[in-house]
Formats: sequence, C-alpha cells, structure tokens
Amino acid sequence: MLTARDARRDTGRRRAEPSDRQRYDEYVMTRIEQFKDSMGRHELMQMASEAVAGMDDGPNDQFVLTEIVMTEQVDTLIKKRLRLPRFKTWQRTFPKRRAAQQEPTHWGLDRACPLVSLLGRVEPGDRALVIGKGAESCAYLLSAHDADVRFWSRDLGVLERVEQKVADEGLSYRFLAVMVGLDGCIYSDGAPYDIIVLDTGALAEIDVRDHPMAIGRLQELTAEGGVHVLLTSRTLVPEAVYSFYGGWERESPAGGRRAPKLHGTVLVKPYAEEVQQAERA
Repeated sequence: MLTARDARRDTGRRRAEPSDRQRYDEYVMTRIEQFKDSMGRHELMQMASEAVAGMDDGPNDQFVLTEIVMTEQVDTLIKKRLRLPRFKTWQRTFPKRRAAQQEPTHWGLDRACPLVSLLGRVEPGDRALVIGKGAESCAYLLSAHDADVRFWSRDLGVLERVEQKVADEGLSYRFLAVMVGLDGCIYSDGAPYDIIVLDTGALAEIDVRDHPMAIGRLQELTAEGGVHVLLTSRTLVPEAVYSFYGGWERESPAGGRRAPKLHGTVLVKPYAEEVQQAERA
C-alpha cells in the first residue's frame, strides 16, 4: 500500500495489476471450486467416472491415469456444464463490471467513509483485514481493487451472507471469510496486514476490559506504515479507543474545509525507526 507521501509524490504503483488472463483463470478456478463444494461425494465420484469414460486412450491403449490428469478432466467437464464463457467473451464484459465494482457507490459507500480516501493508495496484492458486519461493504470494495482480503466476524449468518455476495460478484478468489471474535484467539494468518478496517461495533461485542488486548493484537498484525480504518458504529465511536494508539499518526481528510465529515478515522502505524528516534529525542 502506498503511503500518503508516495501518493503525493505520484511515484506510481509498486505492483502491476493482474493481467486479464490471470483474472480470467482465477474466475474459472473459483467457479469450478464453488461447483465442487456444492456437490456431495457421491456426485463427484459419478462425475469422475464420466470424465474417465470420455477420455481417449493413449498409444497402444497404454494410458497412465494420474491424479493431475484426472483433476484436469473433471475440471474441464465442470467448465462445460457451467457453460463458462471463453476468454475472449469474458474479456469483453469484464472491464465494465470491474469498473463498476471499484466505485464505492456500487457498495453503498460515499466520501464520508474513511476508506474511500485511501483507494488511490491501495495496490494489487495488498493484504487487508476487515472486521465486523458494519464493514462488509469495505471488504467488497477492497477485493474489487485486487487486495487479498480476510473478513472476520463472530456471526455465522454474516459470514455466510458475505461469502455468497463475493461469489455472486466474482470476487471470492482473493477473499477468505473466517469466524473470529476479538475476545479470543486472534489469528495471525495473512499478517502482516497493510490495512485493517475495523467496525468499532465489533469491539462493543466484547468486554470493555478486553479492548486494549484486542487493539494491541491487531496493531501487532499490522505492517509498519500500514493503516487502521476505524468505522463509527451505533454502539462505539473511534474516539473511545484513541488512547490505545499512542505513537500512531491520525490522517486528516484531504480537501480541507470542503472535506466531508468522515464516519470514522484513519490511523497510521509508525515505522520502528521513527519510534526509536522519538524515544531518543
């Protein structure tokens, strides 16, 4: 993720966007895996038998059926059943759809969401962690900008809804939803994160005495120079946890007086060198 300084200097992105071919291959793989997940073991075995029956024998009827070849044949059969578009057809429709998905309004967000001001700094492959049902739309938006997104919620119903949404939007190849509560074991898988979006309502779900521990753990999982986007909720405002962010810089919204009043705030993790210099001063 580009820093605010990099963005002001217009240094350009450090990572190239995935090619259309890469995106298409990811799209096809995701649809195939979703289809497999929807089938029972018996159905999969029947499909495997059907795939074998449709294979041609090799020279002299000697054909070594490896697991890789078998998987490829089953995937090819699933692709035909799903009637997935060919690359050229998909390529004609994808740009327009992705452009729409990258617009905050597509997900019901506007300039008052603090994440919106950071979109110009998000790079393909950035690692993002989004926490809480109030941050769902931010998870979709980051995924549409090619970030690798992990979404945490303690609510199974929310997780199922989110997984279905990203599947319908064709974004699930860079998305993982996990049942995690902030009052328990906070997993480090996927860390360090370049950006963490926290619905403060997720903190309100746990004992207030656990707030420092939860915030501290999330800070540990954040890369140096990474950001925390704290979203205002009905039950808790970002100001309630500012005291846990000693040494972190609070970013001011761009636009000066004309900037919208944000429904949250952005905090930047200092680099270790900056912390050491501050301690020596």
